Amino acid sequence: MHALSLLLAPVLVSAAAICSRDTSRAAYFLDNNPAGASIISLQIAEDGTLSNPVRTSTGGIGLFGLTAGTNGTAAAAGGADTLFTQDSVLVDGDYLFTVNAGSNTISFFTIDSGDPSHPKLINTAPTLGEFPSSVSYSSKLKTACVINGGSVAGVTCFSVDHAKGLSPQGGLRPIALGQTTPPVGPPGTASDIVFNPSETALFVSIKGAPPTPGSIYVYPVINGAVSTTPVVSKPATLLVDFSLNFLGTDSRAVITDPAYGASLVDISSTYTVTVSKQIVVTGEKAICWATFSSRFNSIALLDAGAPNVTLVDPASGAITGVVALDPAGSGVLDSKLDRTFMYILRGAPFVTVLSDLGLTHGKTPTELQSFDLSSLGSRQGFQGMSIYPSS
Repeated sequence: MHALSLLLAPVLVSAAAICSRDTSRAAYFLDNNPAGASIISLQIAEDGTLSNPVRTSTGGIGLFGLTAGTNGTAAAAGGADTLFTQDSVLVDGDYLFTVNAGSNTISFFTIDSGDPSHPKLINTAPTLGEFPSSVSYSSKLKTACVINGGSVAGVTCFSVDHAKGLSPQGGLRPIALGQTTPPVGPPGTASDIVFNPSETALFVSIKGAPPTPGSIYVYPVINGAVSTTPVVSKPATLLVDFSLNFLGTDSRAVITDPAYGASLVDISSTYTVTVSKQIVVTGEKAICWATFSSRFNSIALLDAGAPNVTLVDPASGAITGVVALDPAGSGVLDSKLDRTFMYILRGAPFVTVLSDLGLTHGKTPTELQSFDLSSLGSRQGFQGMSIYPSS
């Protein structure tokens, strides 16, 4: 028996290590700091709560967009969004990508499943444009793409290799934004970039400057590569279209719009985008971000100007509830779902954790934790949200 125990001991230790590694989780956001950008990781416990913030340099610098009508005032001085975007930080598998708006580069990290709080920077690569703000990745194509939103605007894609890092894949796919570097917004700026669920097309949302409507650029994947020629849609009711989140299928998505709330859109087989339902949120101030939960069959709309999360039925577009968060955290910015929890970056230096348990039974999410970020210095550049392991 003693000999058997000795033989089993290494196996049991190895199994314990694997189990421990598999339960390691982390949340990430970007500090888009012009003095030196960094990824900030937060350890996620099994009960969903956050702890132990860690900074990791992105190898680049940040840059703040400018707020329209304020004579050059940097965005987010009051806790808003310095990049005018969603998906400035992206986790896919063991990969993490982010943007360096002041360096005009994209950063590529790998994540150790046993120590996700310390992502390893593999390399940075020039984006061939100015003010990169949002990034998407296709594991099927092994391709990452970024939207540049400054005076040299457009989409650039990269092949991704675990060891070699990022390598340019074609040149800049220009978009005529007519912007400056840094851009002045939010109206008229680049918003979001995302592959559709089948990874057969790349979508980019560009905000309108009312009365001029916004645009959706779609780059089909042809012979395994992202096309250089987009299909462009300009639905009249997309005004300041911001984030774009697919609803579990290539043919439907939700697009936030701080002019009124959000829109449900239909996407044809030829990539034409049309609005099927405008979701008008009474009293909203700046709904710019959204998340979709297939598990709970619900859309969450996030208001940068108010401490509210508006819940929406993805089929009908009907508002099903409003979660009023602790007002001390100010507005509600980017967020991500993990298991039964939602992690929300706030306008004040907090990340709020919501529990979605009971959402399918008519209950609204409950606030589990507000994790204080004030020890990390100025909140102004805090941006984005992503989770490891990605769902």
